[in-house]
Amino acid sequence: MKDKSAPHNLSGATETAWAASTPAALEGWTTTGQAGVLRQQAETLMRRKTDAAGDQSYKMRAITAPLTLPDAAKLLHDLQVHQIELELQNEELRRAQDALETSRARYFDLYDLAPVGYFTLDKTGLILEANLTAATLLGVARSTFTGRLLSHYIAPDDADTYYLSRRQLLKSGATQAFELRFLRVGKAPFTAWVEVSMHGTDDESVCQVALSDISELKSTQDKLRQSQSLLQIAGRVAQMGGWTLQLPGHELQWSREIFDLLEFPQGTLLTLTQALALYTPASHEIISNALRACARTGTPFDCELEIYTAKRRALNVRAIGQAVRDEHGSIIAIEGAFQNISEHKKAAQTLTSLETQLRESQKMEAIGTLAGGIAHDFNNILGTMLGNAELARQDCGSNWQALVSLDEIQKAGHRAKDLVQQILTFSQRQPTARHVMSLPALVEESVRLMRAVLPGGVRIDYQCAADTPPVTANATQIKQVLLNLGTNAAHAMQARPGSIEIRVDAFLLDATAGRADLNLRPGRYARIVVIDTGAGMDTATQRRVFEPFFTTKPAGQGTGLGLAVVHGIMQTHEGAIALHSEPGKGTRFELYFPSTYQTPASAPTETAGPASEGHGQHILYIDDDESQLFLIKRMLERWGYRVSAYLEQREALAVVRAGEINFDLVITDFKMPGLSGLEVTREIQSARPALPVIMVSGYITQTLRQEAAAAGVRELIAKPHNMEELRDLIYHFLASNRITGEDVA
Repeated sequence: MKDKSAPHNLSGATETAWAASTPAALEGWTTTGQAGVLRQQAETLMRRKTDAAGDQSYKMRAITAPLTLPDAAKLLHDLQVHQIELELQNEELRRAQDALETSRARYFDLYDLAPVGYFTLDKTGLILEANLTAATLLGVARSTFTGRLLSHYIAPDDADTYYLSRRQLLKSGATQAFELRFLRVGKAPFTAWVEVSMHGTDDESVCQVALSDISELKSTQDKLRQSQSLLQIAGRVAQMGGWTLQLPGHELQWSREIFDLLEFPQGTLLTLTQALALYTPASHEIISNALRACARTGTPFDCELEIYTAKRRALNVRAIGQAVRDEHGSIIAIEGAFQNISEHKKAAQTLTSLETQLRESQKMEAIGTLAGGIAHDFNNILGTMLGNAELARQDCGSNWQALVSLDEIQKAGHRAKDLVQQILTFSQRQPTARHVMSLPALVEESVRLMRAVLPGGVRIDYQCAADTPPVTANATQIKQVLLNLGTNAAHAMQARPGSIEIRVDAFLLDATAGRADLNLRPGRYARIVVIDTGAGMDTATQRRVFEPFFTTKPAGQGTGLGLAVVHGIMQTHEGAIALHSEPGKGTRFELYFPSTYQTPASAPTETAGPASEGHGQHILYIDDDESQLFLIKRMLERWGYRVSAYLEQREALAVVRAGEINFDLVITDFKMPGLSGLEVTREIQSARPALPVIMVSGYITQTLRQEAAAAGVRELIAKPHNMEELRDLIYHFLASNRITGEDVA
């Protein structure tokens, strides 16, 4: 055997052939010394492997067997491959280490800069670790967290919530989620959504806390709730709700407000057919056609309808709808709004009624202004006619033919006078002195008068309730109202037999039954109802029946002022008149007078004054109408007075100021060019304060009465005068002032 420790001896050719046959990894191994070193290393390696394997036989063989050159080459190759593998593994380990470090750095960046605050707590609640976001949310440095309880940063009011949730977590181990308010240094507390969970084993478990600032979300939710609340309030106030109709299934959905409006329990399921059945027949057709058109072509609709609630209460509503389309343009639903407009409709009707009343009032005011202006001049003409007719009667003696003519003149003059009075009454220019009185007694007296003047074929019945309240009224005007209504009813019977029924009773208007169409406030009223069996009136006639000079009578048979006067009198009495009539069914008038709690006074007994003559007293008479001036001067002189008559006011005032004539009384017209009767009175009072003044006017208002009294007028009388009444008035006036012709002399 060869020495196991001796190196292999190779010839030069063999070495060259091995070198040529060795792999590229053995290139450069050309010397015997290098091969020997490798052989020794390989033998050592093999020996170690043999020792490790424990194979004794192999061990002995490996020690004694020489290592051939091919084995050495193979061993070297294996070693180099193994070395390369180790280098690759080292490179892979380095890359894994770098990735691990990068991942770790990224993790800590994500942990610290996450939008959510994180805390790690021990079982006692002490903070072990926290990220930067948590520190930022609480407004403190992260280093201050260590060793502090998390409860230190929780708002006191929410401490119990945190304690109970944490106890539940420790007991069950289940994740807990809840809202907490946290304290923030230098700022207001904020609301956070908190999720708490346990991690780790029982001995080493920790509590992970994640909190998100939801203050902005809470603010948005609060605003949303406030907006929804305001929307609900608006819906309740406006009595409006929303609805949706899904297509093609016709599934109907209502908002809470619609359930309330239609008086259905919340959540009641109604089909489209059931909902449409709530409408009146006319409205059912309108809304059905509108829904059909909207579903087919997308045509929006906005219509006013009549509907019944679940309790069969009628409502006026407004329904609005529009089509809802999908992304392809197909109609998939109809949505809209539903509003109760009953009050709006009622208000609109009331407004229309008030506007109509205003137009009628303005029209009557305009006509009244015209009539009042005409009345002054017309009264002067009538006064002259009637006065001269009276003088002519006194002058004609026993000429009966002249007396008949004068009687007819006076009758015509009195009819014209009554016509002027009616014009002034409906224009509210006639003075009205009102007193507390009982209507039943007044109606009974008026019925007796009506029976005397109405045609014989007309029967009049009347009933007066004992509980009829007293009213404040003018007796003469109330009689005029009843007489005009009776005359109108008799004419409506067109010369056929018929009846007029008059009822007087008490009528109570409560807050819910107020007559807005008549502008009547709730309260107690005395009511007069006049019902006739005449021909009745159509709607067009009813609209114009209270217009002055409107009449359905043939020409020459009516003035058209009867009902206009009634309307004007009711206005002056702060009452109202209602009309109900149909052609062929007669007419019903209702008169409403506000009641009073005062007791009616006993009616004064009227006594005619004596036909007294004057005793030479000197009267100053001023009037711008020459015919009236001439008439009154002749009348006064015939009654035993001395008269100075003047057309020009300033001439009369000059005479008064001069003091050359001692006048006992001044009578002046009110409406005169230049100076009015009030201005004349003031001038006279300035010059002769003790000289009494009587002023006459074609129309007298309350304002004129007040102004006349302030100017110093002792008495205010209306034109045209009844001559006997004027004579008695002057006599009593002078007698009360104890002035006689002898006293003046």
